[in-house]
Amino acid sequence: MCDSNSNTNSDSGPMSSDNSTSTDTNTKQGQGQGKQRDTMHLTTALCFVTSTTFWLVCLFRYHPNAWYVFQNAFAILAVCFVADNTVACLAPSLKRRQVVMHYFLGWVQNLLYILLFVASPSRFEKVWTSLFFGYYLFTWIMMLTQKAEFFFMFRLFYTIHHASAFFITGSWMIVSPCCFLDDNVFIYRAIVIWLSAEIWNDGLNTYRGIRPKTDKNMLRRMKTVVFVMERIHRSIAYFQPLVVPATQHNILMWVVLGTGLWNDTLDVSFQLKSLCKHYREAKQQSEEKRRGSHLEVEVAVEEKEEVMTRNATAETESDIVLDA
Repeated sequence: MCDSNSNTNSDSGPMSSDNSTSTDTNTKQGQGQGKQRDTMHLTTALCFVTSTTFWLVCLFRYHPNAWYVFQNAFAILAVCFVADNTVACLAPSLKRRQVVMHYFLGWVQNLLYILLFVASPSRFEKVWTSLFFGYYLFTWIMMLTQKAEFFFMFRLFYTIHHASAFFITGSWMIVSPCCFLDDNVFIYRAIVIWLSAEIWNDGLNTYRGIRPKTDKNMLRRMKTVVFVMERIHRSIAYFQPLVVPATQHNILMWVVLGTGLWNDTLDVSFQLKSLCKHYREAKQQSEEKRRGSHLEVEVAVEEKEEVMTRNATAETESDIVLDA
C-alpha cells in the first residue's frame, strides 16, 4: 500500500506541476493583457482631456461664432447617439455595432461635407466645425465608456488620430483671424477635399462590418484599391493653391497644408502596416497550401509505391509456390 501510494504521488506530481505551470502562464498572460488595456484606456482618457481642452480653448478664443459651433456640435453628438441606439434596436445581432457605427457615421459626415460645400461654400464654412467636433466627440465617448467593444489597434489608432486632428484643427482656428478678410474659398475647397477623403475607408469598413464573412482575398484587393483612391483624393487637396493666383496665398493656407501632410503621414503609416499584414498572411497561407499539396503528393506516391511493392511481393510468392 505504501508503494502504491508513493507511486500515485510520484505520478500525479508532474501532472499537477504542469497544470499549475499552465495556469500560472495563462494568469500572467491575462494580467499582462489587462494591464495593456488599462494603460490604453488611461492614455485615451488623457489624450481626450488634453486635445479637447486645447480645441475648446481655441474655439472660444479665436472663432467668431464659438457658441454657434458649440451648440450645433452637441446637436450632432445627440444625433449620433440616437442613430446608434436606433441601430441597436433594429439590428441587435450586429456584431461590433459600435465599430460599424463609427465608420458609418464617418461616411455620412464626409458625404455631408461634400454636399454642404457644393450647395454653398459659405454654409460649409459655418457648419463643418460643428460636424467635425460632434462626430469626433461621439467616438471619444464611445471609446472611453465602452472600451471592451473596441479592439486594441482601433483604440490605439483613433486615440492618436483624433488627438492629432483636434490639435491640427485647433491650430487652424488660431491662425484664421489673421486671414479672415482674405478670399479663402480655395482653402475651404482644399479642406473639404482633404476631410472627405476618408469616405473611401469609412465605406469599406462599414461594408466589412455588415458582411464580416467577406472573402479575405477580395477584402485585401478592396483595401488596396481604397488606399490608392484615398491617397489620390487627398492629394488633390494639396494642388488647390495652384488654381488661384499666388497673391491669394496666406498663412492659413500654409498651416492647413503643413498640418494636413503630418496627419496624412500618420494615416499612411497605419494603413500600410495593415496592408502589409494582410499580404503577409496571404503569402503564408499560400505557402502552407503549397506545402500541404506537396505533402499530399508525396504521401500518394509512397502509398502507390507501397502497393506496387506489395503486389510485386505477392507475385513473387505466387511464382515460388507455382515453381514448388
